Parts: sequence; C-alpha cells; structure tokens
Amino acid sequence: TSLIMNSTPSDPATSAPAKQPVVEFIRGQRQNAAYLFLGLSIVFLIGTIYLASRAFRIPAATEKPAETKSLDPEAPPELPKAEIANPKRPSYMVGWIGAMFGFLITAGIGAYLQVFPPKTTLDEQLRESRVVLLAAGGLLGAALILFGGFFFYLWSDSLTKWLDKGEKKEMVWVVVPLLMVAGGAGLVFASLQPARAEERNHLNLRRLVYGSNFGVTVLLLFVVLIVVNVVVSMKVPNQLDTTETGFYTLSDSTKTFLSKLGEPATLYVILPDSGDREANDIRQFAYTAQDASEGKVSVKFVSPVSNKAELLRLQEKYPRLSRDALGVLITAGEDEKRNVFITFEDLFELDQRTGRTKGFAGEGKVMKELRFLADNEQKPVVYFTQSNGELSIGSTPGVESVGGSAMQLKGFLEKAYLDVKPLVFPIKNPSVPDDAGVVIVAEPQSPLSPESVDALRRYMNPANPTAKKGKLIVLAGASPGPNDKGMTKTGLEGLLAEFNVRLGDKFVYTLPTEQSPEHRMSLVAFTQSTASNPISQSVGRSSRAFRFPMPREVTPSQGGNPAYKAEALMITIPGRYTWLEDDQVSNLETTLRDIVENEAIATRKQFSRNPRSVAVIVTESAGNPHGGPPSAGAGRMLVIGNSMIFSDRVAERSRSTPISFDMVGVGIDWLRDRPVLASSIENKAYKEYQPPEPSAVDRTRLVYLPLGLAMLLVTGLGAGVWVIRRK
Repeated sequence: TSLIMNSTPSDPATSAPAKQPVVEFIRGQRQNAAYLFLGLSIVFLIGTIYLASRAFRIPAATEKPAETKSLDPEAPPELPKAEIANPKRPSYMVGWIGAMFGFLITAGIGAYLQVFPPKTTLDEQLRESRVVLLAAGGLLGAALILFGGFFFYLWSDSLTKWLDKGEKKEMVWVVVPLLMVAGGAGLVFASLQPARAEERNHLNLRRLVYGSNFGVTVLLLFVVLIVVNVVVSMKVPNQLDTTETGFYTLSDSTKTFLSKLGEPATLYVILPDSGDREANDIRQFAYTAQDASEGKVSVKFVSPVSNKAELLRLQEKYPRLSRDALGVLITAGEDEKRNVFITFEDLFELDQRTGRTKGFAGEGKVMKELRFLADNEQKPVVYFTQSNGELSIGSTPGVESVGGSAMQLKGFLEKAYLDVKPLVFPIKNPSVPDDAGVVIVAEPQSPLSPESVDALRRYMNPANPTAKKGKLIVLAGASPGPNDKGMTKTGLEGLLAEFNVRLGDKFVYTLPTEQSPEHRMSLVAFTQSTASNPISQSVGRSSRAFRFPMPREVTPSQGGNPAYKAEALMITIPGRYTWLEDDQVSNLETTLRDIVENEAIATRKQFSRNPRSVAVIVTESAGNPHGGPPSAGAGRMLVIGNSMIFSDRVAERSRSTPISFDMVGVGIDWLRDRPVLASSIENKAYKEYQPPEPSAVDRTRLVYLPLGLAMLLVTGLGAGVWVIRRK
C-alpha cells in the first residue's frame, strides 16, 4: 500500500507498466531475468571459445612424403611449399571479439540483477528496469552495428562475386552483415522506447536516452560510410578521367600488358622542369603506367638542369642517349642492360601541313618498345605458309598466289616487332624451321599435301618431349571448289581433328534483314565462356559484333583427344536465322521460299536461330586435382572460319587499321604466352575547347536556375528553424 501511495496519478511512470511488459518482467521477475541474461552470456562464451579456437588454431602437420633422391647430385634440395595457415582468420578474429563483447554485456547485467537488491519504491524499480533494458539493448545493438560493419568490409569480395559474376551463393555473406546492422539499430531503437517515459522526470536517464540515440546515429553513419566506400571502390576507378576523349586513361590492352610483365622495367623521363602541356602529358602518362603495372614499372624523372649528375651517368651507361636528347629512356631487367630511347618528338603526332601537335602517341610507342625489350630484343619469327595459293605476304620466287594479298597485315605485324617470313614447303622432306614462333595458314586455295601436313604435325607435336611445342593459326573461310561446286578442302582437317577442332564443309548464310541485307555476311561476337581469354578481353572490348563475309563453321569436337581442350571463341549472333548450303546460293529468293514452305528442307539445311561457332581456341588440358573437367593450360591453336577480313581487300576499304589485324596480333601474343598488347593503340587527340557564342548561352540555366535553388534553400532552412523554435 505504501508503494502505491508514493506514486501520484499524474506521474507517467505509473501508467507505463501496463504498456511495457518487458520492463514489468525485469521488475517483477528479477531472478528469472538474471538467469536469462546469464544464460545468454553462456551462449556468447561458448561462441567466443569456439571462434577463438578457430582463429588461433594451427593447421595439422601433413604427412611427410617419402624422400626421393634426385639423379643429379648437385641438384638443390626441394623447398617445402608455403601454405596459408588460415585464410578465414580475420573473420574468426572479429567474430570471437564480438562474441566476447556480448558475453561481457550479458554477464555484467545478469550479475547486477543477481547480486544487487531491488529498489524500495515502485518508481525506482521501474526506472531501474528501464535503465537495465536500455543498457542491454543499447550495448548489444551498438555491438551488432559495429561488428556488422566490420564483417561487411571483410567480406566485401562477396559483393563483387554476387553482383558482377552472378555467384548467388555469395549473397549470404553480403546479407548477413547488413542484417546485423539493421537488427542492431532495431534493438537500440526498441530499448530506447521504455526509457522515454522517464526522460522528462530524470536528468541522468534523459542523458542516457539522448546519448544512446546520438551514439547509434554515429555508428550507423560510420557503417553507411563503410558500405558506400566499399561499393563505390568496386565500381569507380581510383582516378577519374574527366576529359571528353579519355586523354589520361590507358587502354585496357595496355593495363593488362603492364600488369603481366615478367620482369621489372624503368622509365627515365628526361625533361626540363617546365609546365608545358606536352611535358605534363608525358609525366601524367608515366605516372599512370606506373600505377597500372602493380609495381613492375618504376618511373624516374631526370631534369637536364637540376639532375645533371644523374643525366651524365645515364649518358655514359647508354651510348644511344645523345647529350642534348629529351624523351623517355626505357630499361628492362634487374641489370637494366636492355634499353631503348624514344625522343621527345616521337612521342607526339604532328600535323604534316601545319606542323602543330595533333595528339599524344607515347602510349603505343612506349608499350611496343617495352614488349620488344621483354622479348630480350629478339623479334619472334612468324611464318605464313605460301605453298598452296594462300594469302600472299610478298613476291616469293616460284610461288604463284591466287588467294589475295596480306601485305598490310604483314606490315602491321612487323610494326609490332614481329619478324614475318614466308614458308614454302618443298615437295620432298618438307619441314617447319626451328626458329618458328607461330605458323599461320591463311586460306589455302588447294589442299596441303600430306607431306606438308605431316611437317606441321611434327612441328605441333615434336618427337622430343623436351622440344618446344608448335603454335598454329588457321584462317580458313568458305572458298568455293572447282566449278563453284562444294567447298575447297584445306588438307588440315585431319590435323585439326587431332586437336578437337572440326572444320565445316558447308557455306553459312544469314537471313537478310533491314539492318543487314547481305545474306553472305554474318554478324559474330565473342562467347561468354571465353570472356577471360586475352583475345576476347583485348579485341572484344573494342567492338561488340564483327562482320564475317562468307564464314565457315569451326566447332569444338566432343570426345576427342583428352590432351587438348577446344572452346568456341566466336559465334554468330544468337537470334539471327542462319542455314547451311552444300554449294553457293545462286537464287536467294527461291532458296528462302523453299526453306519457309518446306519444313523438311529447312531441317536438312539446319535453318535455325541458334548460334554457330566460327572460331575456336585450343589449349593444353591440365589435370584437375579435384576431379571434373580439366583446366585450360597453354594456348596451342587458333582457328578462325574466315580469311577475307585479314586481306588487303578489306584493309583498303577501312579508314583505319582493321580490328581483325589486332585479332591476329593478340592471338600471336596469347599463343606465345606473352603479355597481350593490342598493336592498334589509338593516339590521344588534342582538342581545343571553343567557348560558345553569347547568343547560344542559356540564361535560364546560367542565372535563374541557380538563383531559384539558392532562394529555395534559404527559405527551407528558415522554415525549419521557425518550426523548431515554435515547438
């Protein structure tokens, strides 16, 4: 009775208990509440011990294999391979620290309720229960928010795998931290509500309420900043190029090439300390290349005025560096013996008529010289077969070419520091030269002889297992046979079959449309399955679709040689109707009518919207230690069902270097297992900004819109201050 009389009807504390069952539970069943918190503390303690044991666990020692002695007595002992002790340790560390926080909070509150006696009055008991609930919910909620943010940062890779790569199983590692943050905020919010009944009557409790509210706001802001920074860092590059032409951005091919350099390189930028536009562009390019190389390329700036001693040292060490030369000196290797110098003038493109600078050409020239140095200053030899009317790369005595010319392709490859030579197979004992890096067979007009095919077979698979294995590129379009009947055989069908490649013997035609009315022209694109291949990465980013005139099917064969893995590199655009013909179509209208009206003819000619493979890559298969399909190894072969796009006939119609040339150049780099570099790196064009005429300026956007926004902002702030002051 005395407890009830001490409480006045106007006190909000007296009316609150009926609406706050949790507060009433802690007040009325103090011991049970203490046991509940102590039980939760035991759960947290078990979690702490388990996660800590996983974090500090030392991996069990693997069984030592039986010792084997090398046949070479001077061979060095084999060192054990380094292993990652526990890749999940950071997650376990954060987990056990968070669980320990939960243990300390719940154990402390449980011990308080168990040890300290309850207050004497009802108001004090209710107030104490609200404080306990606020402390438990506020601390546990804050811990959930804080550690949820930590887990989101640790598991941020799962966000990329889920959104970019479509790995749905990684979604849980993104959702769980976000649920922890949301649950923590909800827990803090729920624990604050009962205490609000006391905020007008008790100073310390009001401070706790407002302090908890402020604390959870700060934590939520902190977590939001983590989340936003992680997401933005995955989608936005570290440096933003705001120029219209992307002047300060390296091409994707250059970035890939620099990141895969096998040895260090140094760029000595020899320029005066001036603020000229050209000098600044060279410096910016050097810095960007250094960042893209991931530590492989270092940049050193040498001023002829302030670094005379360093410049003199370089001139004595590298004789090709003249005394007054300005430009970029490139060195490769740890000893920096291999070197080349690019003059200042060669780094820019000049207008021949006016003599003014048109653009920056340094990226392409520096990368080409760097690739040359990476090959130990030796040009790889690429052979074009010239025995059966293939695309000609020059006048060869005793050889008549009827398949067209590839002289422009030859010049393109030679500019990329490749030594292009003809390969004429003699009638007796044909062979491939030992210095061949890659052999290209481009559109033979008659089948290669069995002896020539055997020479290529020995080149691809030498008898000596330690010898260098050959690399082959086949460019074979749909060439009609004698009297325009059937398709010309290449003679390579059997050799390609040994590498799990089937060369089609039918003509591929495409249903004409308004956008593409030519039925002999097929639109093709790179496949998703080979998106990680350097050819697809380098050339595929330049264009989404390519035009193949008179293509030939090239498909991977199933159940062939397990030593090789063949994959479709390019296919016709899905959804476009195509069909196959044994001979060339003489009357398109009649052919299409027969296909549409006769289902049997449509079936026989494989009239379909399904994509057809027109290019295949072949790699060596490596055994998979986990079972399943073998993983791809070194590149061995590139087969493209077209040759016309690589000929001078097409190149002469193009205003710039055909992208098909890059396909061959990048394919050679890929087969040679070298960092891929697109040879047709475009120069960075200089453009001058011309201010618009006064009559063309939009006064509304320039004057009235900013003024209106400023007035709206001031009015809104004033209204907000007035409302708050009135309350």
